[in-house]
Amino acid sequence: MTEIELSLTGSHARAETTIQATQDWERGRVDSASLSAAFREDCDELVDLQRKAGADYISDGQLTTAWQDFLRPITNGFGGLKKGAMVRWYNTNTFYYTPIVEGEISSDGQAIWKKLEHRFVKGGKLRVAVPDPLTFAELAEDRHYGEGEHKLLFAYAEALNAEVRTLEKKGVSYVQFSSPALVARFRKKPLSEEGLERLGEAIKVAKKGTSIRTGFHTYFGDASAYIPQIFDLIPTDDIGFDFTQTDADSLTPTTKGIIAGVSDARTTYLEGVEELRDHVQTIIDRTGSRRVTLAPSADLRYIPRVSADEKLRRLGALKQELTEGGS
Repeated sequence: MTEIELSLTGSHARAETTIQATQDWERGRVDSASLSAAFREDCDELVDLQRKAGADYISDGQLTTAWQDFLRPITNGFGGLKKGAMVRWYNTNTFYYTPIVEGEISSDGQAIWKKLEHRFVKGGKLRVAVPDPLTFAELAEDRHYGEGEHKLLFAYAEALNAEVRTLEKKGVSYVQFSSPALVARFRKKPLSEEGLERLGEAIKVAKKGTSIRTGFHTYFGDASAYIPQIFDLIPTDDIGFDFTQTDADSLTPTTKGIIAGVSDARTTYLEGVEELRDHVQTIIDRTGSRRVTLAPSADLRYIPRVSADEKLRRLGALKQELTEGGS
């Protein structure tokens, strides 16, 4: 029987009150303490929603000012980097500051932990999403290492390892390496098998010396070109797919867990539980996986909070149905 879990996969949509508080803070209408209080209340509500939905791992939704973009804690917190130009985050209406690599990349292991809303570690298993080595290497502007992305890939992985070690030490239960870069190639060709193997080695470096549970989640593109190699070459417990882009029929049997991104994170369309169940059943049938995590296809930050919350509730209803009825 397949074990069914439920989890978010990254940033969650901010409440309208938090968005307004952020705008007021930027205009000098409220102080930093008021803004922080708005984010904390927002995060509390999200955590409560996850618990009611039956989430197996709790996420803070990256609901702090430090996560204005996915790379920001890295750009601001790692040595050897500085903030560059603002660039569109893939084909979304959000943006990130380009990390400019001007020296040896280093980390004291505190950059990500300090930016989390981690009050919930003692009350539940916390899940943290971080940029995988490929995504960082492809989006950064390298003025130091040269020789393609190989040195940069592993330099970032070494620095990230200090962060993962700290997260495990502090009680975080799950680290997800988020990899839109692997599948959102646009003008680039798919990674070769050698390239995928190199990425797997970099992830191995990022998690060395730890026993924390890990996942590798691809989104914003079709991952079918990497199946079945991805199951063997990426050394994480779970492999995730954006099933709004990847056809579930392309899956093959695996002993890895599957992060099933079946709820479309980029549209307000609300999939019915029956529709989601049929999709998940195909995933189970194709992979025979011992564990499937019900999840959004990507960050839910791209849609209004009311829609994002309802998508999580429906995934929770599906988990309850599959758990009670068997799968």
